[in-house]
Amino acid sequence: MLIENIQSLKTKILILLSILIIVISFMLTLLCIEDTDGLVESNIELFSTTFMHKEQEELQNKIELASNIIQMYYEQTKPQYIEKTVHSVLVSHQEQLFSQITKFYEANKNRYPTDVLKEKIKFLVRYARYGESGYFWINDMDEKIIMHPIKPEYEGHYFKDTPLVPFVSLAIEKLKKSHKKSTFIKYKFYNPATKKYEFKVSLVRVFEPFGWVIGTGRYLSDITPLMQEKALEDIRALRYGNNGYFWLNDTNYTMIMHPIKPSYDGKVFLGTKAVPFVELGVNALKKSHNNLATIEYKFYNPATHNYEDKLSVVKLFKPWNWVIGTGVYLNTINASINKIGTIKNQEKKKFIMKIVFFAIVMIIITIFIAYFLIRYFIINPVTSLNNEKKYFEEMSQTDSLTSILNRRAFFKEAQQYFAYAKRHYLSVSLIMIDLDHFKHINDTYGHEAGDFALKEFVRTTRKCIREEDIFGRVGGEEFCLCILNVNQEELCNIAQKVRNAVQKNSFVYKEYVIRFTISLGSYQVDSFDEEFESALNKADEALYKAKDEGRNKVVNYNRFLCS
Repeated sequence: MLIENIQSLKTKILILLSILIIVISFMLTLLCIEDTDGLVESNIELFSTTFMHKEQEELQNKIELASNIIQMYYEQTKPQYIEKTVHSVLVSHQEQLFSQITKFYEANKNRYPTDVLKEKIKFLVRYARYGESGYFWINDMDEKIIMHPIKPEYEGHYFKDTPLVPFVSLAIEKLKKSHKKSTFIKYKFYNPATKKYEFKVSLVRVFEPFGWVIGTGRYLSDITPLMQEKALEDIRALRYGNNGYFWLNDTNYTMIMHPIKPSYDGKVFLGTKAVPFVELGVNALKKSHNNLATIEYKFYNPATHNYEDKLSVVKLFKPWNWVIGTGVYLNTINASINKIGTIKNQEKKKFIMKIVFFAIVMIIITIFIAYFLIRYFIINPVTSLNNEKKYFEEMSQTDSLTSILNRRAFFKEAQQYFAYAKRHYLSVSLIMIDLDHFKHINDTYGHEAGDFALKEFVRTTRKCIREEDIFGRVGGEEFCLCILNVNQEELCNIAQKVRNAVQKNSFVYKEYVIRFTISLGSYQVDSFDEEFESALNKADEALYKAKDEGRNKVVNYNRFLCS
């Protein structure tokens, strides 16, 4: 009898609960239908205002990023830093030259007589150039000029204590005093570009096999144009989103650089309706009190082939009289408003259908309350434990910094690929990758910048490979790809694609623009019986060959040089 009463009570509770849920659902639905129109209209207005503020704020943040890049180069032109900047520029270019001629010398010292070898290396130095006017000269320790590409009439003459050609004596004197193989000298020399005698800094270095002194220099007045050129190069390459970019003009309405329309560069845009943003931006900045302004205008959108409303933010960089600008088309907000109106009508119909649907569903839900309670108190805790176990298993297989497979997980999956390839007679290949001079990034910019570079490398590489390719971090800056069913040419193309993508990218971290290259060693398995460990060793051997040959290369173990 007691059991029957309990059962009857359960039934009554279920019926009452079902009726209560149905009534509440019905009332809430009616209220939602009534308020939908007013809510949607207010949401549209709020959405429009919020969108504009958000876009303006995001554009300002992007302008600040570009401005910081320019500021970084400007700092290097200040009087207290300019000589240090010249030193850095000269060291970089001289290192490249010495690397080239040293390799040439080592490769040919037993092949040619000394006189012939000297002439060949003189030829290499004579035609080595950088920038618009950078060159190298050669003199010996007896202060005789051996080769001067700009002043060939100097060649064969001695210049000891000669005021008009002071760099030879200065270099020899300072090298002898310092007992070093390289040194910097500062002197005045005639600048053909300005037709004046100006201060010049040169770096001289002894090429020991021949006892030569090889030098190169830059005028201090060259640094500002050089830094401006580098800043323009970085801003030209800076992108965001699908088609976001930056342009530069001056306050005289002249376009300095437009990455999408290079035909605009050097032109004055005043009273030009087709290109209104230059004039609008300069005029708005003249009225601004903080060198920052927002403008709206119509401009051609290549994505839609129509003239559309565009919002842009411009900022004045006073030291160089540059105006930095970037913008976004507003077609997104108009499309979103239309979408909201369509959704409003669709939601009305859905609410009416839900009245009947909710009544039926709630009865069914009530009937199964007991079932769900059991799941909640018994089944769900077990499921939760299983999910947690699965989560920690996934974490143990993933590299915490780059979110790709760690060494252990990569080796496991790669071995499964090898087994699969063997069963189905498919080709399988490995590509070992190492970041060139990664220690330099950590030492120069800090370990956080190094971590950022690793993550950007992974993001860039993922764009270049297929979804089914296995990608893992197997060491500090060492990574590996396992690729199924490609031929030698396709394997080469994949490796070169990754190398080119990394080389072309500029990774912006805080105020730094970080560039680096990678070396790659690839190997396609020759035999279906070959094990994973053997293939990995061969790919690793190819990687070390790429590094030995100067880095930024792809070397294939199967004796096919990809670079």
